[in-house]
Amino acid sequence: MSKKESSLNSISFRGKKIEPSQKRTKSISSRLSDEEFEIFNQLCKETGLEGGVYIRYVVLGNEYKLPARVPEINREVWLELSKLCANLNQYQKAINRGVATSYPPGMLETVKELVEQLRA
Repeated sequence: MSKKESSLNSISFRGKKIEPSQKRTKSISSRLSDEEFEIFNQLCKETGLEGGVYIRYVVLGNEYKLPARVPEINREVWLELSKLCANLNQYQKAINRGVATSYPPGMLETVKELVEQLRA
């Protein structure tokens, strides 16, 4: 493994550094009937957790900290804000290349409003 690959493996998909003791390297596999699988999916849906997170929570109990749940309203605002920020980034790129001279009218105000909604 190259040095670059090694450093990439120590970073989570969210960009945070993973301590070697926290890195998950072991895998567990299980087979379920259709009925069992439906029950499992329903439990995941009810708790709002992905399958692997739900299994870790059930197996490890209180030792495992659940990720914070984001309220649905915040999730919707977050998605809208992320799309707007992606557009903002493209405009900034165009400005840096000299193709554009400014952001569209009202764009920055909209970003500020969405950030305030998330903070409320």
